[in-house]
Amino acid sequence: MTVSICLLLSVAGSVLMYLRSPNQRWLARPLAGIGWRVLSWALLLLSWPAWMVTLDAKAGFFAALTVLMLLLGTLPLLSLLKEGRA
Repeated sequence: MTVSICLLLSVAGSVLMYLRSPNQRWLARPLAGIGWRVLSWALLLLSWPAWMVTLDAKAGFFAALTVLMLLLGTLPLLSLLKEGRA
């Protein structure tokens, strides 16, 4: 249960961070405004200690790092599925 909450925080923060990028291809325009920036950083920063509390501190650190690397590397590639190029 708690691992799924940590994963949800990480996914939501990463998706919002990607949707704020000017090079994103999911939306017609990137999300603008300081509120989206603060929300994406807050979710990402909350996910880090959540992972560390759920798992052991060392395991949680590396689990959070691995999940964020996976998400931030994969989200731009998912736009190719939307465009039909994959």
